[in-house]
Amino acid sequence: MSMKVVVVGGGIAGLTVAGLLARTGAHEVMVLERAPAHGAAGYGIGLYPLGAAAFNALGRREELLARSVPIDAYDVHGPDGALLQSVDLGALLARFGPMLGVTRTDLIEILAGTVPDGVIRFGVRATGIERAGDGVVVTDADGGRHPGDVAVAADGMHSAVRGALFGEVEPHDTGFHAWMWWAPPGSTPQGTASEYWGPSAFVGLYPMPQGVNVAVGLPADSSPDPQGDAASIVEHLRAHVAARIPGAADLPGLWDVRSGRPFLWPMIDVRAPAITALDDRVALCGDSGMGFLPTAGVGASNALRSAAALAYDLSLADARTASLAIARWRERVGDLVRHNQDDSRRLAKVMMVRRRSASAAVNAVMKHMPVSAMTRDIVKSMEVPF
Repeated sequence: MSMKVVVVGGGIAGLTVAGLLARTGAHEVMVLERAPAHGAAGYGIGLYPLGAAAFNALGRREELLARSVPIDAYDVHGPDGALLQSVDLGALLARFGPMLGVTRTDLIEILAGTVPDGVIRFGVRATGIERAGDGVVVTDADGGRHPGDVAVAADGMHSAVRGALFGEVEPHDTGFHAWMWWAPPGSTPQGTASEYWGPSAFVGLYPMPQGVNVAVGLPADSSPDPQGDAASIVEHLRAHVAARIPGAADLPGLWDVRSGRPFLWPMIDVRAPAITALDDRVALCGDSGMGFLPTAGVGASNALRSAAALAYDLSLADARTASLAIARWRERVGDLVRHNQDDSRRLAKVMMVRRRSASAAVNAVMKHMPVSAMTRDIVKSMEVPF
């Protein structure tokens, strides 16, 4: 007895589930995506082997490698630009595979290419979900009803499905903003992700195929007006960095905003009360279940690996055993993803401090404590069954 799977959200997690289930050919899959089409989507992603492994199963490993760059080192600098710590990512991840720098747009394009024509229904904004007989029905803003044996909520950090199931979930708010843009190559060595930490500020530089993804962070109450013009936003950020991280203020190309306008990313994450619901007929996968801060760069990797695990469990099931498959998935991934989210929160606490005294203490600690000690669960999750 085959089953029908309704996937809400055509992003990284949703397309991974749909693409992997399509390869089995055993189930009917429908993806509801609120956007009218896939297009430019966000900035850069540091893709751990944890997530990149899903492209092996999708048969798209070579395409991923062709559209990404290896990130072999991770350097942390203090406010004056002095190197506090350099992590050899090649050695740290040697057993698992390389860390890759890839744009979210490229990831989405690769994943969308694994989904058969007609599976994705664009322009459908899901608004609710309910039990119906032995299955579920997803409702949309136009009054449409989309029945399935199970549903996958993969509609992101501000998930409408999560809201319909649990009401408003209070986010974990760091009190910081991050501003993103594309800069030309040169502000960080090739293959090296560089970060500069200071009081009430940080600067991140992440190599990507077409340039450098810049992230500048500062307290939300010191952030520029998001309605201001691009030049005033950049000037505000530049002055803030110059006062707090002078060692980064004059990096070559840092303020050459190629994307036209910096993008504001409030530094919040979210954790749903549960990652399954409606008697295990709904799985909340990716950011809809546990959204990630960008601080450890592991959100997309967890979304990919969780989605791959979900697709595997669903591939073993039929309509009668679908809820059992989702329950097994919950037990498989729940603790590991939660621990990875904890790692990203832990790193945020040392990256984003307000007082100069706290910043000085962090700098002193960073000279002796490896970053890997703060991301131990991320490495562990690549060693254990998922």
